[in-house]
Amino acid sequence: MIRFLKYFIVAFYITFLLGCFSNYQSAYVNNGAGLRIRSAPKLSSERMGTVPYKGEVKILEKDQRLAHIDGFENYWYKIKSEDGEGWVFGGYLSFKHPDFLPPGSNSYTGLVYHHRIQSLKLIRTHFINQELFLNIYEADPKHIFAFLERKNQISENLIEWRILHAITLDIPQKDEEILNRVTAQCFTPGLDGKEVILAILKIQMRKTGVTIGNHYEMALDKLKIRKAWTLSEDELFLQPVMKTKGIECTIFDPGNQLKAISE
Repeated sequence: MIRFLKYFIVAFYITFLLGCFSNYQSAYVNNGAGLRIRSAPKLSSERMGTVPYKGEVKILEKDQRLAHIDGFENYWYKIKSEDGEGWVFGGYLSFKHPDFLPPGSNSYTGLVYHHRIQSLKLIRTHFINQELFLNIYEADPKHIFAFLERKNQISENLIEWRILHAITLDIPQKDEEILNRVTAQCFTPGLDGKEVILAILKIQMRKTGVTIGNHYEMALDKLKIRKAWTLSEDELFLQPVMKTKGIECTIFDPGNQLKAISE
């Protein structure tokens, strides 16, 4: 009877602990190269393993200090997975399985914040409605983020921002053909003329040989739309425009010198 009681107590505690563990929030790795597990919440700490892309983790703890890594500002999370237990950077976690993320999404952390993220420089804001904004941020010379964000006025002095959808734009090495990255007011081909609210453009320019002060005069040869997204019908996420040829763009051109085309 005593032996049975011991087994019962052990089984009860195991069931209790497993039940507690099952209540931890699940997250998924949303980085194609996987996500390294570290012994402490810092990049210099020991590597403990790697969770593969789409791998599921259970979040055990959240570090309260915001970290700045690869242009992202997010928290470190202590996790447990089949690949080990330790700390991972939250910028590469998604609280939805990558297979169920909005079309075209490559980053979705569900981050909610009340103060502007210090490591991001706001480049441009596209007003969609009273609550919904498309904000373009520069993190560093190689990373640009497009966040579809919902604004919630909690009180007179407190605003809550919720990132609904995020696109990471990795900028290649600078060369003379990629001299600018802008958003423009564009419209898709077809009868509906649906607006493209984010277009990543590649401008091809050449030097004319004319020197103005210490600058070379540049002439525009052609403009290409490299990537484009439009807002979904329910206004909840950005969906990619698969066919960019024929998209018409309106670009500020006081000298009437630019010719907007896409190929």
